[in-house]
Amino acid sequence: MKPKNYFAVFAKMPIEAKVFTLQRAWDIHLDKAKELLEKLETELKYQETLLSLTQRKSHITEQETTLIDKIKRVRLSDRRRSREGKQTRLIRLRYFHEIEKLRKEGLGWRKISEYIKTYHHKQISHVTIRNAYLKIKKQMEQEK
Repeated sequence: MKPKNYFAVFAKMPIEAKVFTLQRAWDIHLDKAKELLEKLETELKYQETLLSLTQRKSHITEQETTLIDKIKRVRLSDRRRSREGKQTRLIRLRYFHEIEKLRKEGLGWRKISEYIKTYHHKQISHVTIRNAYLKIKKQMEQEK
């Protein structure tokens, strides 16, 4: 009897089934399983690209392979940087200084959220306000 190629079976599974399989196999949280699957897929694509490049007739040298490796990793790290969301952008452009003033007056994040809803007619979660405010403040400090 021929042994079954489980990698081929895994590759044909839908994403949800892959995540579930990883979660069950390593007894980990769902988010961690998704993260591992993304890393696994990224690395497999990368290795496949390198393999196909080295098998070409153009005879890529080891230095060129290393250079390709660096370029791919830089592109991958750039892709991981998340773009600024709509609400974060809104907070940065319109409400940041006002939130800063309210924080100095001693208001909490929930009260600031209510304030923005009342006076600006925009409903933004207190968690979103807090995260955006801290992120923007950190960026401003790094620019100094």
